[in-house]
Amino acid sequence: MRRFAPGLVVGLMVVSLAACGGSSAPAGSKTAQVGDLQGQKPTQVIAAAEAAAKAAGSVRYVLVARDGSQTQTIQGVAGTDEAQQTVTEGTQKVSVTYVGGVAYVQGNAGGLASAMGLSSSVAAQYAGKWIAIQSTDSLHKSIVQAVTLTATLSQLIPTAPLEFASPTTIGGRQALAVKGSLPKGTASGVSGSTTLYVAASKPVVPLRFTGSASTGVSDTCTFSQWGTAISLTAPTGAIPFSSLPKSKSS
Repeated sequence: MRRFAPGLVVGLMVVSLAACGGSSAPAGSKTAQVGDLQGQKPTQVIAAAEAAAKAAGSVRYVLVARDGSQTQTIQGVAGTDEAQQTVTEGTQKVSVTYVGGVAYVQGNAGGLASAMGLSSSVAAQYAGKWIAIQSTDSLHKSIVQAVTLTATLSQLIPTAPLEFASPTTIGGRQALAVKGSLPKGTASGVSGSTTLYVAASKPVVPLRFTGSASTGVSDTCTFSQWGTAISLTAPTGAIPFSSLPKSKSS
């Protein structure tokens, strides 16, 4: 399971996507051929998708990552100042609720040890309990970057060189496919490719992200319910992260 650490989310990488119909922009074409993005270059399509996503302000998503025999599922809702996410991998599970500027984390012993770096004894002691991580705590920034909309988007954007890949239809919507190299922030020495599928008609939001890395990690992430209001409540009785025993695993 991923730890809450800088650059952590950029394990998002691709599982083969079954294309079903669509004629948005043939692979290799220089510009989009149909829809509200007709005539736009790949860089312009990416920019339009980012702008539409930020304008929507929130999204629900499901990410499935595979690395050999291991599978990790990340699902949640991301907004600009509120978010909720649950990560499961095998028997490990951890959830995050970010509201009111505070990140609340809850998980089983394995999930807390893996995601937060707690020692096994401390993780077992606080399993099932909500832990409140304030802005002054060391983990706060990396958690916020892992769950909120703007930071998450930045880690899903293919980098140059960009080109159109084969189009598809996702959730009944025609989608343009822009393929490029791994997103910014990828660890040094890791190569691979990513594809962002963007709705061809307004709102031109991202519909799916896929990617594969030379490390063997492959991901697919599907987005839905763009712009749906988020209304989260802070868990009661949360334990301050600063009060936890300081013994942590390396």
